Amino acid sequence: MLIDVELTDDPRFLRGIALFNDGDYLEASDLFEELFFEGVRDEPDFIRIFLQFSVGIFHAQTGQWRPAVERIEEGLRLVSANENDRGFDLVALAAGMKTGAEALRKKQIVSWPQIAFRAR
Repeated sequence: MLIDVELTDDPRFLRGIALFNDGDYLEASDLFEELFFEGVRDEPDFIRIFLQFSVGIFHAQTGQWRPAVERIEEGLRLVSANENDRGFDLVALAAGMKTGAEALRKKQIVSWPQIAFRAR
């Protein structure tokens, strides 16, 4: 019997967020990818936001500028199409990722944003 667990209650999702916020983008992307393939309804597109951003930052860390910007831009498109933020501040996350992508294009040092809940 399968139990329908809300994505944001899944321990792997919560661990992925913690890893992202701790700067372990590769490990976070592995968890997000696992959840992406298991997702139902609107979950895959939501998870892909975090997957694209974490993979993009990992590419940036390894000096792969073009793939980094491409993944981040894909994440930004997903944020703009998202209709259910599940309580996360995707607007602030997207703004920080956009700033980061612009800094990458200019070969500047990037300070990546954290994933946070939306203020109530």
